[in-house]
Amino acid sequence: MSIEKVRQLMIDGDGDAAVSLVQELIAKGTNPHDIMAGLTDEMEILGQKFESFEVFLPDLMVAGDTFMQIMGVLKEHLVAGAEGKVPATVIIGTVKGDYHEIGKNIVGIVLQANGFHVVDLGADVDPIAYMEEAYRSKADAVGLSALMTTTMPKQEEFIKLTEEAGKKGQYIVCIGGAPTSPEWAKRIGADVWSFDAFEFVSKLKEALKNRKK
Repeated sequence: MSIEKVRQLMIDGDGDAAVSLVQELIAKGTNPHDIMAGLTDEMEILGQKFESFEVFLPDLMVAGDTFMQIMGVLKEHLVAGAEGKVPATVIIGTVKGDYHEIGKNIVGIVLQANGFHVVDLGADVDPIAYMEEAYRSKADAVGLSALMTTTMPKQEEFIKLTEEAGKKGQYIVCIGGAPTSPEWAKRIGADVWSFDAFEFVSKLKEALKNRKK
């Protein structure tokens, strides 16, 4: 029930009260992953309501800002409890023309909690910018998020760019986002597709493990 209260405070945009309650819950032994999962579910519901015009952009922005404020607290506890750290660098970003960042930000937090070094390029990222940063950071993986069907082709564009540059296979290419699917990933030649941040980390670890064999 207390996690439900945090969800409501997030919807209301009461960041201070939400953070205070989250700190109290963690002090009492509530698993921070459970809190994150509850908030992630709520943001997904809000996103669906936004698409059906049940809520509007200001509502979504208020909840999103509060969500990230709460994540700032959760991140500390998730990182502090991380085990089995993997020495790998992951570039993440939302593709060109797409300004959605909440899902990508969750991925970044979960990656860091699992010991990855994360380079977050933000939103509206050009395929060439991914390439340049991957080269500069000597990345092991590149994660491209697309939250709109109109921006999905940018994921494919990046993969084609790696082929043209002779770097196909140099990076584990990971894609995600609401309109994407395993079929889309297979079609464009992506290495990893995942439903959520936790599945993504699990699949990426497996891909890195197999790469070293």
